[in-house]
Amino acid sequence: MLKGLCFAGGVIFGVFLTCAVCMQRPAYGGTGYYGPPPGPPPGSHPAISQAMNELQHARYVLRAEAANDYRGHKANAIGFIDNALVELQVCQSMP
Repeated sequence: MLKGLCFAGGVIFGVFLTCAVCMQRPAYGGTGYYGPPPGPPPGSHPAISQAMNELQHARYVLRAEAANDYRGHKANAIGFIDNALVELQVCQSMP
């Protein structure tokens, strides 16, 4: 009799525990049961990220592969690229 009551109590406790776990939101912060919604995360800007990658590549090409200084214009262009990257980082931090 005591074993039967312990078993029944364990089953009931297990059912309550399962219900409590299923009713909670996912630990990873997603909005659905199967994970976060598809697409970029909120607050991300794919076009800005792409522009930053292209500017970083252009800066690399100017620094590493451009043989001439072009009377200071190469240094000016690198400075403008650095300024643009800073501005894009500010834009990317906004929602």
